Amino acid sequence: MYLMILDADKRHIFLDLELYMVNADEDFSNEEKMIIDAHCMEMHIDNNQYEPHLPLDEVLKRIKDNFSAREKHIVFLELAGAILADGILHEGEQKLVSLLKECLELSQDEIDRAYLIMSEMKSVYEKCAEYVR
Repeated sequence: MYLMILDADKRHIFLDLELYMVNADEDFSNEEKMIIDAHCMEMHIDNNQYEPHLPLDEVLKRIKDNFSAREKHIVFLELAGAILADGILHEGEQKLVSLLKECLELSQDEIDRAYLIMSEMKSVYEKCAEYVR
């Protein structure tokens, strides 16, 4: 939705972070792959064979140091869709979200709001898909 607002370097950093997030539960689902592929199409970048280029600590450092508050909100909103793709917030994902909360300087209310927005969107998309069958 908003990933094209990020510059090219930040898009690649987002992709690395998203790849770490979807692999945090050690179950890389087809739904998660579809979301990553859709994000890559939106950002006009390759999916890197679903492998991050940078270590997680470097990704987090670059986000914390170089992303604006608006960009940090974009990052989490878009990640929330991937986190919720399989309908389960796994323990590994929860741990990474805890790290992100500090890195992105987001409150728990902001985190919860992003989850709610993306849950509602997912529900609407599912209804649309059902309608057009």
